[in-house]
Amino acid sequence: MRISSRLLLFCLMALCLPLRVRAEEKNGLQVSVQKVTLDRADVRGGDVNMENLDRLMALRVSIRNTSFKSMPEGEVTWEILRRKYDDSGIELTSGVEKLPHLKAGESTEVTWGIVKVLGYRNGAILRKDELEWELTFKQDGKEIAKFSSKPNFGMLLKRAVRVEPPAAPPPAATPAPAPPK
Repeated sequence: MRISSRLLLFCLMALCLPLRVRAEEKNGLQVSVQKVTLDRADVRGGDVNMENLDRLMALRVSIRNTSFKSMPEGEVTWEILRRKYDDSGIELTSGVEKLPHLKAGESTEVTWGIVKVLGYRNGAILRKDELEWELTFKQDGKEIAKFSSKPNFGMLLKRAVRVEPPAAPPPAATPAPAPPK
């Protein structure tokens, strides 16, 4: 009984560890990236279990200055590849954003890039576009760090076709103020 309870605890810990967001660190920058859904326009299909997926997704990036010095402003080039589920096409959406000044130990969270993700769900079968990304950090025109979701991102980038990003979703409606009493 004692061994089985330890084994159960070990298995639970092993299952929970992959759920965390992976963070990488280079040259005093700790970066973690998550894919987030900005807008969802999924539609039920003709079949009971069929659902067509239509979403706008972006990258939520947490940046932390882990060095002992403050980090001056810089720029970040983000590139998002959309690997289509229904053919071998790869689309590239990219942009350049400003990296804010970060004091030692300070962190910030930003959302960059918008990509349309399509797919379908039919019962237990889920087929949808895959997103791969790369972030390049520069200061004074010099590259200080590069982070990517896949080691072969450069090869995928060669096959990609550049597309314009879709329009940003409208902001969420704010509740109306309460009437005066």
